[in-house]
Amino acid sequence: MDMDALAREEIKSKVLTNLEQTPFAAASLRALSGGTANFIYHATLQRPLTDGTTDVVVKHSEDYVANSPTFKLTLLRCRIEEECLRALSDFSIEEKSSDTINLTVRTPRFYHFDEKNSTQIQEILRDGKDLKTYALDTYSANTPDAARPQCLQIGRALGKWLRNFHTWSATQTGLRQTVAENKELQQLKHYINFSWLLDRVGQFPSILSEARDVFEKVKEMAAKELEDENQLQAIHGDFWTGKISFVLTITLSILLPDRLIHENSDITMFVIDWEMSQLGLPNLDFGQMVAELYELKLYKDITAGLWMVQGFAEGYGEVSDDFAFRTAIQIGAHLVSFGTSVQGWGTPEQIEMVARTGRDIIVHAWRKDRAWFQQGDLSCLFRSAP
Repeated sequence: MDMDALAREEIKSKVLTNLEQTPFAAASLRALSGGTANFIYHATLQRPLTDGTTDVVVKHSEDYVANSPTFKLTLLRCRIEEECLRALSDFSIEEKSSDTINLTVRTPRFYHFDEKNSTQIQEILRDGKDLKTYALDTYSANTPDAARPQCLQIGRALGKWLRNFHTWSATQTGLRQTVAENKELQQLKHYINFSWLLDRVGQFPSILSEARDVFEKVKEMAAKELEDENQLQAIHGDFWTGKISFVLTITLSILLPDRLIHENSDITMFVIDWEMSQLGLPNLDFGQMVAELYELKLYKDITAGLWMVQGFAEGYGEVSDDFAFRTAIQIGAHLVSFGTSVQGWGTPEQIEMVARTGRDIIVHAWRKDRAWFQQGDLSCLFRSAP
């Protein structure tokens, strides 16, 4: 057994021992794939809970990234997630669709937090799969038109949920105070989005050098936004489709059942992994999800990704042009900074195309060039009259 496997067995044994004297004593723990930061298990309980629950998710954290132990990460993230989920449970945000597929979007129930051992117990979504993997497994390149209504509906449900969350969170003083403590991960997110943006100029000089001045202005703008906390609110902080093999992929965000969606299906989607919740602009959540869905089209020619973008923007609802342009900057920054950095996602030519696409989105958004967007894939962002 190699050292990594041995360490994981030791963590698993420790978690089992810590649960023994609680209502969540586990008959078995099965490691789940997920975000790279934590140790996540499907636990079958020795005894059902009072509500009849027999299976839960056990999420254990250490002060490092699980897949990269030399990368230190604050354990404050555990308490941030616990308090976010408790607050959201009290509010019970749900979004049910009135279309032919009944889609419910909500957070999982939160059962328990052992702060001493950094272990959480949450509701499990049986056979859950992250949205990115689900899309890659379910939808083909040049996705047949028959799938368009359900893709629009998935996007629309997520967009409505996110708008409801942003509207609600803007009024939550207690939640704001909680996530305001998450400075370390707020700065990490800013670094990935905007410091990496300038780093990519050196990586793709023939594509990005002409945009350096705009990128520098964008980075300066984003830094100033963080300085003025009065303009910020509680956001998810890492709202996207799901996992890829990369050390800074901390979360999954969206889970749905691993089965084909048919007419009259009753589908529940979970919004999970709140440990990066922070003070920020809502555009960060909105733009990151759009960028990740758009990458399905850019890298894999999965039209379903673009349809979900369109539904997502429709579900989020009408926004100002200023909001749309700031969101577009976030989309472009994610494509350039993060979307070009994940090995195995595309060919060198595709990676350069994504860098070029992200560059154009940022530059035209910075110039507030509405006409350019109205002629392209992201015209759906502009939902108000010109």
